[in-house]
Amino acid sequence: MNTRRKVPAKKSKKQKKSFSKQVVKTLFLTALLCFFLLGLFVCCVYYGMWGKIPDYRELKEIRNFEASSLYSSDGELLGKYYVENRTNVMFGGISRNAINALIATEDVRFYEHKGFDKVSMLRVLCKTLLLGDKSSGGGSTISQQLAKNLFPRKYRNSLMIPIIKIKEIITAHRLEKLYSKDEILTLYLNTVSFGEGTFGIESAAQKYFSTTATQLTIPEAATLIGLLKGPSYYNPRVHPDRMLQRRNTVIAQMVKYDYLTEEEGEKLKQEKLELRYKPLNHYSGLAPYLREQIRQDAMKLIARYNEANSTNYDLYKDGLILTTTIDAEMQRYAEDAMRKHMKSLQNSFYTHWDKKEPWQKDPDILNKAIRESEAYKALKKQGLSEKAILATLNEKKLMTIYSAYQGETEIEMSPIDSIKHYLKILHPGIIAIEPHTGKIKVWIGGLDFKYFQYDQVLAPRQVGSVFKPVVYSAALQHGARVDAYYKNEQKSYPKYDNWTPRNSNNQYGGFYTLKGALSQSINTIAVEVLLQTGIDTTIAHAHRLGIQSALPSVPSIALGAANIPLKEMVLPYMCYANNGVLTRPYYLVSIKDREGRIIYAADPPLQERILPSDEARLMSSMLTAVIQEGTGKRLINNYGLNTAIAGKTGTTQNQADGWFIGYNPRIVVGIRVGANNSRIHFNSTSLGQGANMALPIFGLFMQECLQSSTYDYWANLSFPVPPADAQKELEVPTFKENINILDRLTNQKLEKVKHKEADTETDQPKKKGFFRKIGDLFKKKDKNK
Repeated sequence: MNTRRKVPAKKSKKQKKSFSKQVVKTLFLTALLCFFLLGLFVCCVYYGMWGKIPDYRELKEIRNFEASSLYSSDGELLGKYYVENRTNVMFGGISRNAINALIATEDVRFYEHKGFDKVSMLRVLCKTLLLGDKSSGGGSTISQQLAKNLFPRKYRNSLMIPIIKIKEIITAHRLEKLYSKDEILTLYLNTVSFGEGTFGIESAAQKYFSTTATQLTIPEAATLIGLLKGPSYYNPRVHPDRMLQRRNTVIAQMVKYDYLTEEEGEKLKQEKLELRYKPLNHYSGLAPYLREQIRQDAMKLIARYNEANSTNYDLYKDGLILTTTIDAEMQRYAEDAMRKHMKSLQNSFYTHWDKKEPWQKDPDILNKAIRESEAYKALKKQGLSEKAILATLNEKKLMTIYSAYQGETEIEMSPIDSIKHYLKILHPGIIAIEPHTGKIKVWIGGLDFKYFQYDQVLAPRQVGSVFKPVVYSAALQHGARVDAYYKNEQKSYPKYDNWTPRNSNNQYGGFYTLKGALSQSINTIAVEVLLQTGIDTTIAHAHRLGIQSALPSVPSIALGAANIPLKEMVLPYMCYANNGVLTRPYYLVSIKDREGRIIYAADPPLQERILPSDEARLMSSMLTAVIQEGTGKRLINNYGLNTAIAGKTGTTQNQADGWFIGYNPRIVVGIRVGANNSRIHFNSTSLGQGANMALPIFGLFMQECLQSSTYDYWANLSFPVPPADAQKELEVPTFKENINILDRLTNQKLEKVKHKEADTETDQPKKKGFFRKIGDLFKKKDKNK
């Protein structure tokens, strides 16, 4: 019989005790090892084994890139130039509503920790490492998020998360040592992204609510802070329902942590999500074409300043403040008028051509446009044959285009159809300038800067009849009388290859004074006046009036055959409006840095007397007749503009471009409308003339201005009257069917004049010739009868 050996109870207890000690010892050593390895790991991170951590010096010099801002003369933000769309603000410039919403939502113990919240971090580590929840979030303090925003690192894999977190904790701790809590909040809200390329709460407030960070309401602040969780996912413009829910979550957090009462929170949650969205990009907003011109100029001016002063200012990064002469209110009226008229005019253009194409008789227009397109060039570069390229370009696909009716729209069409579409679009150019100051108040370079970057204000085009006042002004300066009559007859000029100018209405006969011929835009008389004065004399006069473009020495310049940009063509009219003094236009007033140091300040504009004031007054009087009884009378008949307005319409060859330049004593407005390809045009003078293509924009614009309290005083303005004897001569009938023998004898077109360099304001009568004196005797005798 086998018997078991019994183990003594004391020995069993000793073995159990020894095992427990072993376990404890093992656990202790393991913990010690883990602690050592963790410490070693942290030391490795700290000393840069996985990349350098920003030191105190680097953190002390934190400086966010800040967008430079362009402001109108009346203080409105027109646009920004930036790498990142950001406007830095001080703590006092941020609404307390935004601060409270941020702390309640992102870091409720913000004022208690030193950059690292152990409770929150333990929670996120457990969720991320143990449960694998990568979207858990919530562990980072505001200081850590600031560290992440300032020094972003890409997550290569999940194993990198602890390294990244340790770096953020160390950086956050250093930030807390260098900056106060308020400064950290300011840095954070200036740095963080709010989506759509917008950084910082000031830019976000401007973009989404058209306000400033200081003025954010609780719902607005809750919206922007809620946006931080996912700028794309919660984009209030694209996903308003998601954003509304997220905004209310932020409001609930504010209630939870006693920033709001329950009653206030519930009331605020009921408010609608109301955006006042103002896209701040390079394409949208007021005056984008001028903003581009200013960008180019500012880059050169800043570079010149940097070179002279050993500085390194950067337009895109240094938050510079630029001020322009543009009047935001006036610019808005002009843009509204342009859009309204161009939509109607484009519809007329489509209706006019109906099912025909403007290039039907000249297919080379379309063929050339196809071969100059980017799509054709790209396919050609791939080595495709002509047949294969055209086949590809005829394939329909969904594309985004500019529509004259809807603006940006999506439509299915082929690339060739797209080329046809853009060929038929008419483009406007508009500029408005104060004649006495030279300040450019309106600049519209086209329909839509996103789709059409070519600036129509700078485009040299045939000017048509808007050049005629230059011809008549030259004639007056060289002795032409305003009460003389010119025969309206068609004739050829053998000296100029038998060139035969014709009137647009093909009507001839009768006799016109200069005033009558100008108001009715009689071509035959304009050429006679030019030749009477001299072509070279007239060209020299045009250059004195500010036109810099080369002018051909041919008689057709009387009819506007020269190519001149709109920006230049308005200058003679500025001289007439300003009593004979030409003030050089400008649009950039100043560039300053954030501390107010001046980098550039515009010099006082150059002013030069070009015409004696008497002659300038005569020109204004004659150009007023264009509006009162001539080609510009639609301004009175259709737009009710019975105020002091002078101007001239212009229609170029084949109705390619329609012009109108009009002015009152305070503003000169130049407008040109036409397709980019001058061979695309109306085939009807009534539709293609300046009075139909360009003048209506002026009419709509002036209507808006005169209804505004800012410019309603324009209605009471008047032009200075010409001297008494000139006024008397202007009052003769502007048209006669026939003139008798006596009229012919006294019809002295020129008189000898002695030109003066300085202006003469005196109203002394001009010396009259023998026949003029006889004529005046008969006129007095007739009057006495």
